Amino acid sequence: MRNWLVCLFFGLIAGNASGADFTPIAGWDRQLFPSFILGTAAVKAEPFESDDTRLGDVHGLMGISITAASNDIPVDVSVECEEFLEPSRWSGTLPEKGTTYNIYPKIKYKFDRLSQCSQATPATITYRVQVGTSDQEEVTETVTFRSINDCPIKFTDNDYTVDTSFTFATFVNEQHPYVDKLLREALDIGVIDSFTGYQAGTDEEVYRQVYALWDLLVARDVRYSSITTTAADSDNILSQHVRLLEDTINNQQANCVDGSVLMVSLLKKIGIESYLVLVPGHCYIGFYLDPELTKTVGLETTLIGVQVDSPDETNDILEQAVAEELRSEQSWASFAEALSLGTNELAKCSKKLSNPEQSEYRIIDITAARKLGVLPIPYRSSETFVSLDHSAYISGDTDPQDDEEHDEDEEDDEDEEDEEE
Repeated sequence: MRNWLVCLFFGLIAGNASGADFTPIAGWDRQLFPSFILGTAAVKAEPFESDDTRLGDVHGLMGISITAASNDIPVDVSVECEEFLEPSRWSGTLPEKGTTYNIYPKIKYKFDRLSQCSQATPATITYRVQVGTSDQEEVTETVTFRSINDCPIKFTDNDYTVDTSFTFATFVNEQHPYVDKLLREALDIGVIDSFTGYQAGTDEEVYRQVYALWDLLVARDVRYSSITTTAADSDNILSQHVRLLEDTINNQQANCVDGSVLMVSLLKKIGIESYLVLVPGHCYIGFYLDPELTKTVGLETTLIGVQVDSPDETNDILEQAVAEELRSEQSWASFAEALSLGTNELAKCSKKLSNPEQSEYRIIDITAARKLGVLPIPYRSSETFVSLDHSAYISGDTDPQDDEEHDEDEEDDEDEEDEEE
């Protein structure tokens, strides 16, 4: 995860040179990602090596590039954007004549506004620079603030690449207010009577808790939806649309990343260590069966809500984990199949996942990201949590989709009766 820091600190892209004696720096390809900004606002990591030509905020995304006209010349830099940040300033001196310096004021972002940026939005950034006693120079740049749902994966420019795939960790939100409500619903269904993490000390208990969460998502009729495209685009930036947890739950849709970040959010909350697995064009999860992190299995989250007649294979421990009377016809086979597929894929890709040169294969370790200071995107939505009516699901009489179709049929019958009257 540390590799992204070196490229990020020393490889940001500047805008086109202007008539002024400085060049504005405006994120990546004049695009800024609220998910990245919010997630890294409290990051604690420092670059591997010092760079005397970079001044100000070592985590900065906006600033200027300027060449010193003389030794120890004073410079004052300000960056303003009314919609997304407060006026931000840096003052200091440029030590060595003829040296080009990149200056990044500590940006005072309006974090509330960033978290509510639901679609790509253009914004004007104003840069003001005063060198010595000369008149202040001003340059404006139009940049795009991407949707909060857009996750930057990789930025490429000429001979270097910035790997920002760790930003997926910001979409995992174990602190989300929906999480406790979902755990309560899982307990109400009755597969387990408490979430204990690793306290029982058995693989069976871990499997049982993970199945209880899977069963809940099936009860809620969460289904696979392949939406991954973003509204804005760039030849230099690879990104993906990721639904926030409240959108996945209330809209009952999830692509491979949506389902994975939701599942990991729930597992993190109950104390089961888990992580995201990124492979070319796909994402699934892995989790550990023990607190020592020696036994890991994979889980293919795109099978949530998929009808599976019978899994290709199961293991003895899984069979012992959940009593037959607690296995739902709607969820048990898909869960067993998801474990089999995910675990086999994890084993098959293990060497690539551990090879730093295989950039398309990544494990996003959420615990490591949190220790580094990568935070979840804060919950700012006005959406209301839609509770689950699980009585029919528990009885096994129907599945949630059947209920919806039955309700629609009743509405159609009522409409026909009204027309006849």
